[in-house]
Amino acid sequence: MWSSLWFEVIGFVVAVFPVAVLLFVFRHADRWRPEPKREVVRAVLLGAAVCVPVFFVEVALKRALGSWSLLGVRFVDAFAVAALPEETAKLLVVLLVPYRRRYFDEYTDGVLYTGAVSLGFGLFENLLFVSGAFANAVCAVPWIAGLCGAETSPHTDAQHVVLGLVRALTTVPMHAIASGLMGYFVGRSRFVRRRHAPRWWALGLLVAVTVHGSYDWLVFALGRSPVIFILLPALVVVTGFGLRGALRHALALDEVMLGPERRNSRGSLVG
Repeated sequence: MWSSLWFEVIGFVVAVFPVAVLLFVFRHADRWRPEPKREVVRAVLLGAAVCVPVFFVEVALKRALGSWSLLGVRFVDAFAVAALPEETAKLLVVLLVPYRRRYFDEYTDGVLYTGAVSLGFGLFENLLFVSGAFANAVCAVPWIAGLCGAETSPHTDAQHVVLGLVRALTTVPMHAIASGLMGYFVGRSRFVRRRHAPRWWALGLLVAVTVHGSYDWLVFALGRSPVIFILLPALVVVTGFGLRGALRHALALDEVMLGPERRNSRGSLVG
């Protein structure tokens, strides 16, 4: 009993820690003119809340597509069933709540809020995969039970921890990077004419789905090959540098738009 409880605690820490670290990174990047903590927490919670509706959509798409989802070594599954619904849901959450609030007044806010929503989504998903107790509790809900398949079936305690470590190093950063890149375009859309904003949203969604879908496809197609341990970290590193560049550009745009006089007294340029 105590051994099982100990593994649950380790699994919980492994699931939460990378999310907390990445949220700190996003907050740190926004330290010049920081957003209210309650707004960031709201975005994280909204990201977690949208998980279950997205799972319903994914199951429905998988059933509708049938064997078509297996085309291209599950290429359709990776991009159309997983990446597109998840990134669309995150985008809608941002556009419906943070985007409309008065605190969304910088280019950088697009990266922060979209990143926060993605981390809330990733936290819920992480706990579902890593914590047997959490997965069992969620799957015990009658109208959710039908969604629970092999991914949420019981694993050994050690498997939960190993899975959590793998997700902490690759999956969680991928979620944050894909959505953070989308957030850059959301931030840009906030300061253009309203009729042009959807173009920025669509471009951001395309980038996020490309990154997310590529990650999932590599896992589906090469998950049993040792080369996956090279390709996944490489994808995370390359796209991570892309996010860093986008964030630095957003910070520069904020500096031009608002000027240094509106900085937080503790703010200074990243890197």
